Amino acid sequence: MSSPANDQSSDPSPADKAQEGHAATDGATRDPLREHFQTLLPLLQQEWPEIAREHWEATRGSLEELVQLVASRTSHTRTIVRAQLLELVNHVGRLREAPREWDEMLHPLEERLDTLVDELRRDLAPRLKRGIRQQPLLSLSVAVLAGLVTGLLLGGSRRQQ
Repeated sequence: MSSPANDQSSDPSPADKAQEGHAATDGATRDPLREHFQTLLPLLQQEWPEIAREHWEATRGSLEELVQLVASRTSHTRTIVRAQLLELVNHVGRLREAPREWDEMLHPLEERLDTLVDELRRDLAPRLKRGIRQQPLLSLSVAVLAGLVTGLLLGGSRRQQ
């Protein structure tokens, strides 16, 4: 029979579980930071201009090293610095997702516009051609008048300069 002490030693202690959870959390937060580090670098320099670029680059995007760097150079606590860094990561993530969201919204509108343009060409073009053939002088005078008005508008602005 094994003693209860041996059974407890094979199970991870609550402290070990907390440390594993902290490591898993660090790994999850560290990856996006490293992934976006080059994009974040100008934002980091803008937020903390007193820290040289070489120091930022020396951290290689490690969350803990960045937190340590900023906390050591400023009066901010590590908790505040970590929160600010994660907020910057979230901001960059939202900026990268924005074009996809716009694309998803615009795609149905583009399809609808294409459909409307096709319908317009199919329906309106024959009617316009028929009207031009039936009244060529009216069509010609409308075209000349449109050209004259356009010329006056564009030519008038040149004379004033």
